[in-house]
Amino acid sequence: MDLSFTLPNKKEVVVSEILYKDLRKMALYNDSSLSNTIDFLESFILTKGLTVVEKLFAFFILREKCIGDQVAIGSKKGKVNIDLHVFKKNIGTFDDIREEIDVDGIKCVLNYPSRFYVGDTDFIFSLIESLEVDNEKVTISSLSKQEYNKIISRLPDTIFGHLEAFIQKNSSHFNILVYEGKESMEIDKIVLNMLDGSFSAFIVKLFDCIQDTDYREMLFVLSKRIPDVSFLINSTYLELNDYYKLYADEIEKQNDDLQKQNAS
Repeated sequence: MDLSFTLPNKKEVVVSEILYKDLRKMALYNDSSLSNTIDFLESFILTKGLTVVEKLFAFFILREKCIGDQVAIGSKKGKVNIDLHVFKKNIGTFDDIREEIDVDGIKCVLNYPSRFYVGDTDFIFSLIESLEVDNEKVTISSLSKQEYNKIISRLPDTIFGHLEAFIQKNSSHFNILVYEGKESMEIDKIVLNMLDGSFSAFIVKLFDCIQDTDYREMLFVLSKRIPDVSFLINSTYLELNDYYKLYADEIEKQNDDLQKQNAS
C-alpha cells in the first residue's frame, strides 16, 4: 500500500510501505555496500525530485508508519529508545537555499543535494537541482545513473568553483541537529552532515532493526496462530508486533484460566 503525506515545506510525497519481507532484505544488505543499501531504501520513495533533506523526513514517516516511532540510539549506559517526533521537532523546517547561477551560458539552479553521499566522487554535482541550455531544462534528480554521469561529464570545469562557493556559503545549512543529547542519560548530541557518509549511515540504521534469526522466530511463533505465512511477510513490522502482542495476551489468558481451573 502507498502512503501519502505533506512535508514541512508543504511538498506532497508518496512512499510505498516497507513490509516485513523487505526488512529481511535489509538484513541481507548488511553485507552489501552502503550504496546498494541506500538505493534499496530509496526505491520505497515514489515521489521523484526530492532533496536529501526531504527524503530524510520521508524516511522518518516511513519508519514511523511501518516499523514504529521508537528508535534505539547508543549511550554510555547502553541502547536508549528515542521517539522519532523528537528528531522531527529538533530538525523543524529547513531554509530555502536555492540559488541560480550562470556557468558559461548554462543556467544552473543549486540546492540541497539530491543524492546521499556513499563515497562517490561525483556526489558534489547532486547540488545542481536543474540545468537549462538553449531553453531546454533538465532536472538532475530525475535522471538515471547513466544519464546523470553523461550530463555531468559534459559540464565545464568552472562549475567546481561555483559548487565549492555554494557549499562554503551554506555550510551551516548542511548540518542537521537530530538530537540535542541528554547529559543525565549520557547520550551524546547527534549532528549529521548531509555532505558526508554519516548522514547515509544514519538512514540505514533507521531500518536496520531485525536480524535473520529474529525474522524466522517471529514467523515461527505467529504461524501457530496465523498459518498464512504469505499474509505475515506481506504485513508491516508494526502490524506483526501488534499480532504478536495479541497472541501473547491470548496465551497468557489461557494459562491463567487453566491455573484457575486446576485450583478449583
